[in-house]
Amino acid sequence: MRCSLMQKENRMRQTICSVLLLSLLAGCSSEPEAPLLQPQGEYRLLPLETTRRQVDALMQGQQEMQIYVQGHPNEVTPPVLFALAYQLYQQKHYHDAMFWFYTAQLRARSDANKSLDNSVQQGVTKLSEQFGSEISAYGLSHPDEMELAMVQTLRWDKTSQRRYNPRWVALHSTEVHNMQEYAFVAMARWPQIDQQTHREYARGFARLMVSLRQGSGLSLTD
Repeated sequence: MRCSLMQKENRMRQTICSVLLLSLLAGCSSEPEAPLLQPQGEYRLLPLETTRRQVDALMQGQQEMQIYVQGHPNEVTPPVLFALAYQLYQQKHYHDAMFWFYTAQLRARSDANKSLDNSVQQGVTKLSEQFGSEISAYGLSHPDEMELAMVQTLRWDKTSQRRYNPRWVALHSTEVHNMQEYAFVAMARWPQIDQQTHREYARGFARLMVSLRQGSGLSLTD
């Protein structure tokens, strides 16, 4: 049983390595020298290595990194929060797993909306699918728990101050191997995009809850 679980986690780590476009050969292979991705130009300034290291540590089950990320969620990129959510789910901390998964999902989508490269949207969707398939299935089968986690996510998102670089999402562009520069909307518009994405995310979840049942009286717009 333990061997099967270890094999499953190893397969998950290998899949995440390719989806994240992070240089994870250091954590997923015995050959640490050659990275999967060698960004050029402006892409070299993005937090690739830090994110890679944090994701890899979480996927290896390092408690020190898990404690650090939970204590500093505004300093890490959404892929790190996705990895945190995945590990918490494996540890059967289902509420916390859903909370961090929805937080990562919301932030990743908001960051993608700041990019002028539409292909990053697909990259964000893949991240969510790879890290959250089990979490999503759990939430759909436990709608009350899912709603509580989502309400917590939306309330926390309104007051938290993001201190990571949202341009990380450019690493998930289909052009990352070919381009030297990335394009984003003006920084002055980022708060507005965050707010708009927040509203759209809340409305989408509310529609999902209506389709699952007749509502619980909880407000997703508080």
